[in-house]
Amino acid sequence: MSPLLLILVALAIAITQALAGGRQIALCLPGYALLAVAAVLSWWPRRRTPIPRGATECLVAAVLFFAYVTIRAAFSPEQYLARTDLYTAYAGMAVYLLVALNLTSSRWRMALVGVIFALAATNCAIGAVQFFKGLDFMPFPFLPRPGSGSRASGFYGYPNHLSGFLEMALMLGMSVVFWSRWPTWAKMLLGYTCLVFALCIVATGSRGGYISTAVGLLIFALLSLALVGKLASGRVVLIFLASVILIGGAGWGLRKAMSKSFFLESRAEQTLTVDVSRMRLWQAAWKQFRLSPVVGTGSGTYLYYGRQFRSPALQTDPVHAHNDYFELLAEYGILGIIAAVIFLETHLRRGWNSITRRLRGGASFEGIGSNSLALSVGALSATAACLTHCLLDFNLHMPANLLTAALILGLLATPSEGSEAVSEEEGPGWSPYLRFALPALGILIVVRVAPTAPAEYYAERTRMILPDWHRLVSPEQDIQLEALARRGLEWDPRNPELYAALAEAQMAQGDLATEAPVQGKLYAQAVESYRKALEYAPGNVGYVLGLASVLDLAERFAEAEPILARALELDPNSGVTHTVIANHLVVQGKLDEAAAQYQLGAQLGAWHGGQAGLQYIKQQKEKQKDVPAPPGSPGKPQ
Repeated sequence: MSPLLLILVALAIAITQALAGGRQIALCLPGYALLAVAAVLSWWPRRRTPIPRGATECLVAAVLFFAYVTIRAAFSPEQYLARTDLYTAYAGMAVYLLVALNLTSSRWRMALVGVIFALAATNCAIGAVQFFKGLDFMPFPFLPRPGSGSRASGFYGYPNHLSGFLEMALMLGMSVVFWSRWPTWAKMLLGYTCLVFALCIVATGSRGGYISTAVGLLIFALLSLALVGKLASGRVVLIFLASVILIGGAGWGLRKAMSKSFFLESRAEQTLTVDVSRMRLWQAAWKQFRLSPVVGTGSGTYLYYGRQFRSPALQTDPVHAHNDYFELLAEYGILGIIAAVIFLETHLRRGWNSITRRLRGGASFEGIGSNSLALSVGALSATAACLTHCLLDFNLHMPANLLTAALILGLLATPSEGSEAVSEEEGPGWSPYLRFALPALGILIVVRVAPTAPAEYYAERTRMILPDWHRLVSPEQDIQLEALARRGLEWDPRNPELYAALAEAQMAQGDLATEAPVQGKLYAQAVESYRKALEYAPGNVGYVLGLASVLDLAERFAEAEPILARALELDPNSGVTHTVIANHLVVQGKLDEAAAQYQLGAQLGAWHGGQAGLQYIKQQKEKQKDVPAPPGSPGKPQ
């Protein structure tokens, strides 16, 4: 059964990563389905596997952290926003338990790590095309890449997330090269591959990636020196000097490579400078945390509070805090941070203890190399790199990276399993009844996720037609969008994204209608669709502004007033909000008030909309000057 579980876990991670890292729920579902199957099959009759006594603490900490996240998500005030965290927690826990309890042999674990190397190499090949050609190239045309210029982003589409994955693969690869029992030719090949990983990290232009990679390599070097110093104290100076020369040479080579690109050189120079925009995002998260310090404001709610507390100088949409710890604190509170700290501390201590046991064992330097040791050193180094990157980005909010991190933490939970196990760590086999826990999780994934899967598929289809909610102009697109939204709502009538897509289609059809009664009917339908979207996502300022816009089109100005006031409460420092308010004033003929709002919107980042609005007002005022005044008008010549 282990080979089948290995294949399912590997495919789940590979498919999730290939589908843009799983950046939307629909793109995660194929991988999550495979993990559910693997979890159910994990109970298939087989010999009883002993669980090391030391692993119990890790498993308990993991269950507690998982339980808190899922319970908090279940009681989040925004159920649709919480869905992403909830589903990802299910999948991450499934990977963790499958690795920690089922794929315990060093043989299977090395095969799984080999899959990580293969995925990293594939990402590097894609990243090379993106970097050297300067194209927004993606392997699958239906997954557009956000504009990242020539920065390498691989499957992910976002360079920082590719860097977050490659740094973990690099740490595992370095450890296998130095500490495993692989053949010499395989180590040499992997060593060159690790150099490619490092070069691709450079090509991502991710400053957080540079810092976290340096931290990971430092931890790897310290662990390796500790092993060498204990087991080959007479050679430690020679090995230290050789390591310094090797690392220095690699660093010099990377520096020379970066000097060939002005962009990469400038990114490297800015690595240790203070990123003011990130500091502003963190400040918003801190203000959000103060609203509910103990349990947080709920899963995914930074999307709302990041906008509400945004600085006027920050106009990029604050979807995430760009710091996983601040976001965890804001959404899950102090209890969430405590659970996370306990979870991480037990696993890091477990990994370190597995290494120190070998040091106490009295093995010689020549005989210390082993696959289980390589996995322990690599997992600790990769965890250090990952945790550092989490300080600077939303690294673990990308499902593909979270699944990889769950795999690595599973290696730390049971680091001495298999043929190379340390006998003193083995305890009696765990109760057969406890083996139902993992299949139960698989069934939970199916029961909880499957009913919403078709609706998420149709929601993803609508996003492909209508990126970022831009207005449509094609009647064919309008009809297609409406059809997709209605099909999705048949499966999940509580999905706000589908209602918003339906409203956009109806509003666009109303714009194209030539008969006033038909136009009025379509606008009225769009109003109701937006109201339904806000019923299930009341804090989404995009839906609020959409509702206000369609009310203006229907000339229901009095109804739009409180809606726009609500938009100002939700996102007071957004240029888009003030531009929509200006549009509302223009259609009522209040040009002077509208000009002030357009000016403010331009100052807050909506420069193009604000300038276009000001130009329109200027034209309207010029037309008014050209119109002869009626006889007797005050201030006008007779």
